Amino acid sequence: MKNKMRRRASLKRRGSINKVVLTSLFFFLLVGCNQEKVNVSTPNDEQVPVSGSIVVNDKEYEMRVGEYEWNGEDGAHITKTDSYSPKEVVKEFDDLTLEKDTKVTIILKNNPKLTIYQLNKNNQKEKIKITDNHIEVSSKNGYYLYEVSGKWPHGKATYLFDVNVK
Repeated sequence: MKNKMRRRASLKRRGSINKVVLTSLFFFLLVGCNQEKVNVSTPNDEQVPVSGSIVVNDKEYEMRVGEYEWNGEDGAHITKTDSYSPKEVVKEFDDLTLEKDTKVTIILKNNPKLTIYQLNKNNQKEKIKITDNHIEVSSKNGYYLYEVSGKWPHGKATYLFDVNVK
């Protein structure tokens, strides 16, 4: 009888020890698998140039941020690459009504390499000419969405704005 009680006590201790070992192992695996990547959904301008603006007729408007990817000097990797609909993002931007061929100045920190795309209401995307951070809106009436893609040595980001050309 005493042997049975000792055996039960021994099994209980082993069960408790196994639970502690498994919990510890799980914890160390979880911590050990942690990478040096940091995903931040709302970084500040120090981490990523998250703000950009346009200037039209001496008035400045802030563009909306699409997606970005940034490799910090400290090794951090910051991304926002969720699927996004440009039309949903620009709902936060007040539509501008501009005349045909109006010049728009693109302003982004640290002078990235810029690529600009014009999307029409049928979601057709066309690369447009940019000269010295200036573009001209379409020469045709209609609604246009512009996607500004900036590329820096440490990363890239997209910005959006839309216009009604009259």
